Formats: sequence, structure tokens, C-alpha cells
Amino acid sequence: MPHFRPQPILTLFSVVSLGVLLWLGNWQVERMQWKADLLAQFEMRGEVNSFQEALCAEQDGYFSPSVTAAAPLSGPELRYYTLRDEAGWVRISLMRVPACEPGSAEPSGPRWMFVESAFETLLDGTHSAPTAWRIDTLPAPRGFGSTNTPESNEWYVFDRTEMAQALGVEPEQVLDVWAHSDRGMPVALSAVPPAKHLGYAITWYGLALALLAVYLALHISKGRLRWR
Repeated sequence: MPHFRPQPILTLFSVVSLGVLLWLGNWQVERMQWKADLLAQFEMRGEVNSFQEALCAEQDGYFSPSVTAAAPLSGPELRYYTLRDEAGWVRISLMRVPACEPGSAEPSGPRWMFVESAFETLLDGTHSAPTAWRIDTLPAPRGFGSTNTPESNEWYVFDRTEMAQALGVEPEQVLDVWAHSDRGMPVALSAVPPAKHLGYAITWYGLALALLAVYLALHISKGRLRWR
């Protein structure tokens, strides 16, 4: 039968480390499943030819359908700095949101939505207009202290209140979603596909097994684990 006299400090360290490694492995498995679900939703999101249909139809998944209709934009444009294949400015204008029911009243006045009208490259200032749009939640404010300069029409923080006022509408009339250029699969999905998360999970589980093997080997070498 085995005789085991564990070293207290080494055992405590090993148990904590083993728990962390197993948690990281399980977390990557969950991320893999979540990413696979997102990919399936993106592939099945479909295509519509009107913003009304995209905004009014019930959404089953995380992604809106691709909207291929022309966007009836109005008013001036804002220049929002972003990085895509290269640095540049997303040109943003307003679109009046169509009513979901024909002839329905708008008791609180018209509603508006930010819509990308073009992308202006920072290097040479060339413009490219979207051929399709995807409706997403508004971008989160950046956390590195950038500030907007409305005087020069340079926006680094997506601030719905300031941007709505700059375009001449009340902020509460602007939706908390916007339509940006649909450029295919989002980078977050294509850069780290589910297979990568599986690889990360195997790595963490492998480290957990290695830790366990080293722990047992040390105890065997010191005579603290042996078979009588």
C-alpha cells in the first residue's frame, strides 16, 4: 500500500496552482463554445434590403442581418478616428429611423441613428463608401484619455451626447445602436477562432498534468511517497 507524507508548503502551492490551471483550461473550453456559437450566428444572419426590416424585425442572435439598401442620410458629417486595415476617419451622418408600423405616430418626435457614410484614409484622404451595413451597439469610449475636438471635426471618443448635438439633434432622439460598414466577419471572430481556444485549453490542461507529475516525482525522490 502507498505511504505518503506530503510537504505542507509545496502541497499548498501545488493545490492552488493546479486549481488555477484547471480553471484556465475550463475557461478556454467555455470560450471555444461561445465563439463557435457566435460564428454560427454570424453565418446565419442573412441579408435584408431595408433598414426598417433590420431595425424592426426580431433578432435571434448577436448579429444584425447585412443591410444592402441605400441609407437616406441627412445633415453634416462627423469624422471619427479608427483603425481598420489602416488608420482613418469614419464619416458619420444621421439617418431618420423609419417607423416599424406604417403611419404610426412618433409622440416623442423623430428618432435618428448614426450611420457610416464613408471611410476616409488618414494617409491620402481617399474615401470609400459602404456597400452594406451592419447594425451594432455604439462603440465604447476609449480608455486612454483621448479628447474630441469638435472645432476641427476630429472625434476620438464616441460620445452620443456630444455627437448628436454637433449634428443638430437631441441626444435622447438618437438610438443606442449605429449602422457601420459591413466588412465581413469581425476581426474578433476571425483572429481567434474556436480551434485556437481549444489549443489554449490543451496547453493549460497539459501544464496541470506536468505540475502533478513534478509534485509526485519530488515526493518520490525524497522518500515521502513510496509503496510498502
